[in-house]
Amino acid sequence: MAKEQFFYSNTRHLFNTLESVSQRSSVSRGKAFEDLLQACVAALAAETMEPAYFEAIKAHLEGTQGKRGVDLFPKFLAQLIEGMSEQDQDLLGDLFEGSISYGEKGQFLTPESVSQLLANLTIDAEGKSEEGKTQTINDPCCGTGRMLLKAGEINPKAELVGQDIDARCVRITALNLGLRGKYGYVICENSLTLESKFAYWIGSFYHESPNGRRRGVIREIPLEQAPVPFVSNTTRKATQNLFVHEAEAPIIVKEQEVPQNIIEVPQWLFRLEQRMDNANSEKSEAEPAETKKEESPSTKSASDTDTAKTQKKLF
Repeated sequence: MAKEQFFYSNTRHLFNTLESVSQRSSVSRGKAFEDLLQACVAALAAETMEPAYFEAIKAHLEGTQGKRGVDLFPKFLAQLIEGMSEQDQDLLGDLFEGSISYGEKGQFLTPESVSQLLANLTIDAEGKSEEGKTQTINDPCCGTGRMLLKAGEINPKAELVGQDIDARCVRITALNLGLRGKYGYVICENSLTLESKFAYWIGSFYHESPNGRRRGVIREIPLEQAPVPFVSNTTRKATQNLFVHEAEAPIIVKEQEVPQNIIEVPQWLFRLEQRMDNANSEKSEAEPAETKKEESPSTKSASDTDTAKTQKKLF
């Protein structure tokens, strides 16, 4: 029996592509997985993370075109999106646990059924903060974001905030939330010591890039913009050196460049767009083939009724 074991059938397709990337690029499976995650996140960032993307594919450029590891990166993302459409499950988490981590450092993901139970027990579907603002739901050790996903299903308007010490899990959570149209933040952070590395904002936005307007769902942000306390690695190192008597060169902190020309799409507008798209697709499927004959009075009245129903559904 194979060592790799998965809960979902579509995970096997992702695993096969991952293995092919690893073999073509002559890198370990773990390295290939990390690079695929980084590239997928950058692909959904509307050209705001191009340096990270090129860094991710650097080890996969050897060989003739069509047979390189990098040539399978788009296939991996396409399989992920298609698999999520067929099975609304944590496919990346299943792949990570079944073929990458194998429970390393006692790292086992919470079963989705348990995540659903905990969300049902703790989340209010119409939850509001004391100030009447949108409810914020935080998971300080989010793993691949399963509990946040279940909480977001119960309260779609909630702002989801996840923290995890493992950068791979942070990127999986960002992909899980972003591809499902959720809003919130994911921070690579030790939630006990508050040591932080990077943070993502999840939500729909536009970016005016040199190649034109692009739309994304994941954007890297400065740690200062994340809604959780943090201590950067640079600050911690500087604190540890306070009692060192030898003169040392000052630590120069390079500020993170924030992309310009960002237009964030409010969550309510994004949900409205989704509902309008669904209504239009349903309407196009229901409409009969166009004919040159005029509609009968009964057909016109039915059409008017459908339009009224659609408007009522949207607003």
